Amino acid sequence: MATYITVDDVDAILGSAWAPAENKALAVMQANAYLTALHLCGVNMDAVPDEVKQAGAQLALVASTGQLYQQQTEGSLEAKTVKAGSVSTSRTFASIDRSAAGAQPEGVQFALALVSPWRCNTFSFAVNRG
Repeated sequence: MATYITVDDVDAILGSAWAPAENKALAVMQANAYLTALHLCGVNMDAVPDEVKQAGAQLALVASTGQLYQQQTEGSLEAKTVKAGSVSTSRTFASIDRSAAGAQPEGVQFALALVSPWRCNTFSFAVNRG
């Protein structure tokens, strides 16, 4: 796992009150794991760009609230039927699209936007014809 940010970086960006002290290390580790899983290309690890650090800070903030790897268990409510006579209720839920940007917390969406210049396709490769 690459280390894009540290607790000190997040404290400098968000202030020291972004999370309780006992939650900070795990939140930063989760943020670094999330950024590593994005397969960022061209990031100089000796001088991590400010946008990537800001994205890491946002991810750490979301992780500190337990929402970075939170499982979504219900889709959006499509239909609801309520009957008053002989009491009946029915609900219909749409399928869950976990990959949709709207299904992710605001901080994650912001972080993904910040690192978009460094995201690359892991299934692509360079061809040298020279």
